[in-house]
Amino acid sequence: MKILSRFFTISFVLVVSVSLLAGCKKTRDHSTFLGVKVSEIEAELGSLLQTWYPQIMDTIQGGYWTNFEYDWTLSKNQDKMLVTQARGLWTASRAAVVYPENPVYRKAADHGFQFLTEHMWDEENGGFYQYYYTDSSQTVDPSFKLTYGNAFALFALAEYARINKDPAVLGWVRKSFYWLENSAHDPLNKGYFNIILPENIAESGITAQDAIQRAGWGKPEWKDQNTSIHLMEAFTAAYQVLPEEPVRTRLNEMLVLIRDTMVNRSGYLNLYFSNTWEPLSNHDSTREYILMNPYLDHISFGHDIETAYLLVDASRALYGNTDKATLTIAKELVDHTLSHGFDKNYYGLLDKGYVFTPGGKTEIIDSTKTWWSQAEAWHALALFSGLFPREPRYQEAFQAMWQYIRNELIDHRYGGWYNNGLDKNPENRTFQKAHQWKGCYHDGRALFQVLSYTAREKK
Repeated sequence: MKILSRFFTISFVLVVSVSLLAGCKKTRDHSTFLGVKVSEIEAELGSLLQTWYPQIMDTIQGGYWTNFEYDWTLSKNQDKMLVTQARGLWTASRAAVVYPENPVYRKAADHGFQFLTEHMWDEENGGFYQYYYTDSSQTVDPSFKLTYGNAFALFALAEYARINKDPAVLGWVRKSFYWLENSAHDPLNKGYFNIILPENIAESGITAQDAIQRAGWGKPEWKDQNTSIHLMEAFTAAYQVLPEEPVRTRLNEMLVLIRDTMVNRSGYLNLYFSNTWEPLSNHDSTREYILMNPYLDHISFGHDIETAYLLVDASRALYGNTDKATLTIAKELVDHTLSHGFDKNYYGLLDKGYVFTPGGKTEIIDSTKTWWSQAEAWHALALFSGLFPREPRYQEAFQAMWQYIRNELIDHRYGGWYNNGLDKNPENRTFQKAHQWKGCYHDGRALFQVLSYTAREKK
């Protein structure tokens, strides 16, 4: 009986052990991430990259083609903008890191780097030109440069330096950083000016005022949220390949300015500021004027939630982890966006909001659901689901946003993403898939980031 009893005891232990192992295996099942199938994310990233590369490589004039129609036929106009070229380089460089076995992405990155540095850099005054005109005897406009575009050039060059260890590439990172430092930085009040005019502007044959109008980025003395967050993004990337004190100093400066000055007490970012960081506002104007002139003053939900991610990323680059003050503000940005910027049941992120009366409710003034803000929101929600796992609404919103992206943004016939969600803008089915403000940077970055989180979870 003792032998029989011992047999049953051992058998029971074995059964329990197998059950526990099976349970462990189940909890370690990595086929889903936050309730979303990893295979779906992987498939969409592969499809997106293969849709864009190598198709966007301009083998005639160099760099990347700018404009494609809804079915990926080339558009007639192919003028090149700095931001688009830089984003194409960044995405190809990141893809080369993620898929080192595929030579297409490294080749596309080399191709983009060559054009950017050989054709868009101003050899006389430094800095990258905003445009390269393909059907004009004058290929560039030397009358102005935009800090925003140069920030993206630095961002892309830093990413490219991760796959090309040639010291000359790192030299371009350094050269781009110091042009911003010497030409755009405000040493008195900190931060960066948006528009840079050359000292010899008279030789361009136009006035400074004409150049400012061409630039189309407000007044030269203004500072703005959009330029600032992407400078912080660029410095974050640059510091990882060029860990020098001047880069660290400017990265820290931008993090603190954005966190402590640009985010207001209500938990969202003001858009434009004077050179002394006074927020510019339309609040003293009529409702009609505010609605007719939102560019200067509105709540940009996409930029807010994107900034939350960028703040965390910058803090980690500086300190190795997210400091408490930065995490607090980043969470405020995400929570404000979740509370005021999403459609019902988190089915898509709306574009613009406004608070018309002090202490009043946030009203939606533009319900468009742009592709880039959906992408930035989605991967930021994945990040904050990991940072705050006991708060389920981050995961709920992440899941809902993925369904929104699959149903309303991805073109399952021709590939790529629509400009805006079809639920709000069904006419987008036949809009251009690519143009000077639309590459595969936002959607590509979102997919890269989320897959990087799934990989960490496997370890």
